[in-house]
Amino acid sequence: MSPRDRILVQIPAYRDPELMPTVLDLLRTAACPERLSVVIAWQYGEDERELEKPLRRLAPVRLLMTRAANSQGCNWARRELQRCWSGEEFTLLLDSHHRFAPGWDATLVNLHRQLRDSGIERPVMTAYLPPYDPVRDPQGRVEAVYRMALLERRKGLMFRLTGHPVPGWRKLTRPIPACFASLHLLFAEGRFNEVVACDPDIYFFADEIAIALRAFTHGYDLFHPHVVLGWHLYDRTTRGRHWDDHIGSSRQREQSIERLRSLYAGRYCGRYGIGDQRTLAEYEQLTGEPLLARKTEPLRWEEDHVYFARGPRGTRP
Repeated sequence: MSPRDRILVQIPAYRDPELMPTVLDLLRTAACPERLSVVIAWQYGEDERELEKPLRRLAPVRLLMTRAANSQGCNWARRELQRCWSGEEFTLLLDSHHRFAPGWDATLVNLHRQLRDSGIERPVMTAYLPPYDPVRDPQGRVEAVYRMALLERRKGLMFRLTGHPVPGWRKLTRPIPACFASLHLLFAEGRFNEVVACDPDIYFFADEIAIALRAFTHGYDLFHPHVVLGWHLYDRTTRGRHWDDHIGSSRQREQSIERLRSLYAGRYCGRYGIGDQRTLAEYEQLTGEPLLARKTEPLRWEEDHVYFARGPRGTRP
């Protein structure tokens, strides 16, 4: 199959028992599983090693294995995954805790090409997916489409996002223009991996705002799909968390705040900086919010474990 038909699927996984069910469901529900190249940045605990052989037996799967103790964080893993791009026409960024709607791959490709045909040169399909419960699945899957919005700031910076159900979404006939990006579902042209490379020095939260800002200034247009493509597990207590295992995570968080401050001010224009196709002011006009505000309530990291059983309302997935 030519690169034009292929999708590079990128999955960072950190001590997550949902990894194998996610990969199996990804392949089972794909309309054309032969078009998929699946790469997993597997940051494994020693109690997970027995999964290696079953994962390697899945034909389209490639493993980038790192002991969880040596992991440098989620966006470090995402950058390692992006380096695996080898010319595939499309790329899909996911998490390791998903379920998928039948034919999700064909739907994404068709929506992307429809947007291209309508005159959108660089569309990006991205969304917070509705939730599922692995204990009861497939019962309990929520049927909804979400629009992403700013939830909280930290030190005045746009920092954390949320999702709001779109009223009457079943009547929609085309994707919804968006201003923020989800890193648990982002579908774009393969070249996105080079143009908008994930910054390994941004630890967690705000990475999605940084990606959206950089994609927009590089000329990409963001859209939320108007149909349900899959489901996401929002309960972080079901899996290991990097910041619980790594003493240096607090330092990484503070460093990423300073990186964001430079990015939002337009002072950081290197490999992980803003683009030259659009301006910061144009992005602020798109969102209706300043990237940096003078007054803000502090965001407490201790609250970040909170999740909402019926959707992403109030937390980053």
